[in-house]
Amino acid sequence: MKFKKVMIGILALSMLTSTAGFAFANDSKTIEPIKMIEEKQEIMPISEVIKKSQFATFTGEVKEIKDFNDSDESQFISLENEDGEIANVILKSDTYAINDSKIEEGSTITAFYDVDKPMIMIYPPQYTAEVIIVKNEETENVNIKVDLFDENLVSVENSLKLNVSNDTEIIFKDGSDFEGELENRKLAVVYDISTRSIPAQTTPIEIIVLSEEIEEDDNENINDVSSMDIVVNNEKIESENAFSNEEGTVMVPLRAISESLGFDVTWDNTAQGVKIGKATFLNIGEDNYTYMKTAPIQLGTAPELVEGVTYVPLSFFKEVLKMNNAYVFENQIVINHNIIME
Repeated sequence: MKFKKVMIGILALSMLTSTAGFAFANDSKTIEPIKMIEEKQEIMPISEVIKKSQFATFTGEVKEIKDFNDSDESQFISLENEDGEIANVILKSDTYAINDSKIEEGSTITAFYDVDKPMIMIYPPQYTAEVIIVKNEETENVNIKVDLFDENLVSVENSLKLNVSNDTEIIFKDGSDFEGELENRKLAVVYDISTRSIPAQTTPIEIIVLSEEIEEDDNENINDVSSMDIVVNNEKIESENAFSNEEGTVMVPLRAISESLGFDVTWDNTAQGVKIGKATFLNIGEDNYTYMKTAPIQLGTAPELVEGVTYVPLSFFKEVLKMNNAYVFENQIVINHNIIME
């Protein structure tokens, strides 16, 4: 069995799985249903039970499909589950799907999302899917598991161990062959038969590597923000590139972002500093940001002048200009006054 990646633009997506394991019934194979894993977890030692999966899921019927943020590459899908609960799911160009079924109103899909990534605190909840699967005859014959797998290729919450064989197809999300080590990576695993042990063991049919970088426990700061889009109030702006300084602080261009937020940026000749709007002031090289004539705010990083462009730490827009949000998410630098992200 072979699954392939399809582009979201035509709403055909291949899919991978998640959390406590995702299973469809199979009359021809001995496939371990999800309820069996749940029963096993009830008798696990406390030290194992408290571990949680890297991914969670939402399964529901598609009620609405539309472009997300006017992008042809991203889709906004509204789902309703069997209990009448609603969730909105964002499918991006790198969301991986597991079959070639078209997503349309009335389809039933399961979306897998990373629980450690920032989420907007709104109702209905909104998730960015890393993997999705469309329920149909093809996917009813396989199990799918999406999770972080450790150095022993055991899922983080100890429900599945992988025994990779020469017949296991191992690929990146774009379909190209993966020849590196699988340990400590986020993986989407397609499999059929598994043992009744704890953890269950399986020889996968296919493994899709979701994370190119090995996951480290200390979760270091973002790398290479220079290639990321800067999105202000939900719109990508034209600006100089951001960068990370030696301490890992994300530095962003002051003028382009401030003007997109509606602030004038001027040079104060008398004070030899930069004025933002009518109430905010800073000096290049000084970690003292003045807002409304209050005591200076220290951010741990001073403004820098790079090739004639003033850069400030990303936190400046939240801590000094009082925007609700200023963060890096999904390969974008996001600044806005929307509902506060947790």
